[in-house]
Amino acid sequence: MNETLEAALKAFIADHPDIQTRDEAIAAILENWFSSHGYLPHVQEGLRPEELDASNDD
Repeated sequence: MNETLEAALKAFIADHPDIQTRDEAIAAILENWFSSHGYLPHVQEGLRPEELDASNDD
């Protein structure tokens, strides 16, 4: 891997304390890229429709 990519990978790991290893960082980066480019479905967080009611309206 070239020096520029290696430095970027190290910076990514430093900015994400939940990522412990180089392999985890590469997997996270690939998952994000594949998702944002339509190769993987976007991961959506939130309430399921059956969990919605007037109490969680904003």
